Amino acid sequence: MRQITNLEIEKTAIAELITYIENQTNSVIYQSMKELEKANELKKIQGLYPKSRIDRDCIRNAIKTTNNNGHSSVSKQTGGISKKKEEDEKYLQILNFLTEVK
Repeated sequence: MRQITNLEIEKTAIAELITYIENQTNSVIYQSMKELEKANELKKIQGLYPKSRIDRDCIRNAIKTTNNNGHSSVSKQTGGISKKKEEDEKYLQILNFLTEVK
């Protein structure tokens, strides 16, 4: 964080951020399990084999749902139009930052 802000940061602030991220992660994990169930219901209707793993689409849909306060957005699979949003760009920036920090 110091590299981004160029400011001193208290340990309690870091602890608060970690707590927030852990809570958000838990919400995304639980929602991704629901997204997997939804996907498997659709696959069952189509006569396809169910997914056995949580994939990228489940996680993306879970993030969108948790950011929309529980209101699921229409997915591409059900005919929704997919457009890149600023939110998607935020996640890409965070992912790039996390992979560069190594």
